[in-house]
Amino acid sequence: MDLTIYRLPLDGWEVRFSTVGDDIRYLRSPGGLRGEDLFLTSAQVQKYFGGVWRTGLEFRYSYIDQVLEEFLTAGGAQAVEAKGNTLGVRPFLRRDLSKNWWVQVEAPLAREWWQAPLDSSWKFAGQALLGFSYGPRSQVTLTGGDFYIPHDQWLARDALGNEIAGRKLTVTREIAELKWEHQWDATNHWSTTSKLGFNHSRDNGGGFFDYYRYYLSQELRFRTRDWEIKASGGLSYYDFPVQTIGVPPAPTFHLTTVEVNVRLERRVYKTLRCFAAFEFEQAASDDPTAEYRDHVWSGGLSWEF
Repeated sequence: MDLTIYRLPLDGWEVRFSTVGDDIRYLRSPGGLRGEDLFLTSAQVQKYFGGVWRTGLEFRYSYIDQVLEEFLTAGGAQAVEAKGNTLGVRPFLRRDLSKNWWVQVEAPLAREWWQAPLDSSWKFAGQALLGFSYGPRSQVTLTGGDFYIPHDQWLARDALGNEIAGRKLTVTREIAELKWEHQWDATNHWSTTSKLGFNHSRDNGGGFFDYYRYYLSQELRFRTRDWEIKASGGLSYYDFPVQTIGVPPAPTFHLTTVEVNVRLERRVYKTLRCFAAFEFEQAASDDPTAEYRDHVWSGGLSWEF
């Protein structure tokens, strides 16, 4: 399901509502997993002032029932079935510095409710974006920010992974990302999106959950009146400087993940389209218990009205 409602800012007010839902049911039940669900809803109001200023507020809700790689558990990373709801708000302020350059500051706040084995938490953040728009649907964006994440039940751990009594786990995370979106032709057939990023996560214990993450991704999209083809790939490398894969002096924990997605759509009648998709993900690590591989084939119909 994919629904978008958009109000043009002809009088300075812009309203956008969108909801996206995926429900996947498996013909076989790997590990007892019968399916996965992901539903995302966003409502955003934006006000333009004087041609160079704009401010807005976005509300977000999501329901997740998916297999995710979970790091904040003793014994290293694990692939677990994550079930939960998230509710967030994102106020922002943007100013156009010139015809091409713009800057935006945001203060996201989110609450996450997770079922076991995960833990509920808050997310407080502040981030800034610097953008350069140089053509239709073409821009470069640099994002930097800080996240503060206090957990409800999980306790902080010392360097060996032992719980620290009476101290709830709190994570601080710095992020930086460079994003390039480019439209390659005047007919809007070819477009690409490239991302290069870095995360640094620190806990309030002995550094057991600390990590450095380096990632890059690339998406290629081809679109015509009857066809749409999208292919994307991503690579992430996690370096845990304190957590080891066994009793010290065992090596410290490292994890590399690879993702590949391909989606093909074809218009079959007016606004009715059919699609087929393939997803592949693999994790490699110096800890064999953190390794996994999965692939999913899916298909369906979409109707635009």
